[in-house]
Amino acid sequence: MELLAKLFSSLLVFVYHCFDRIVINGYLSGLSRPDQVVYFFRNVIGVPVVDQEALSKRTNEYRNWVESFARNHNTPME
Repeated sequence: MELLAKLFSSLLVFVYHCFDRIVINGYLSGLSRPDQVVYFFRNVIGVPVVDQEALSKRTNEYRNWVESFARNHNTPME
């Protein structure tokens, strides 16, 4: 993969549109069921009620982290 990136870096663009499909299904498969999401928020994050506000807060924190990471590594975002 590194060789591919080195040889074709000027032709490659990484666009990340779908957090839930890529990360949850591929990397955090334990969060693919509702009861596991509730466990994660209650016991790991410490949120007693998993509601729209809690999910939005987590989404905004993640979005801010991604934007900061991209800015600090000179990675353009679309």
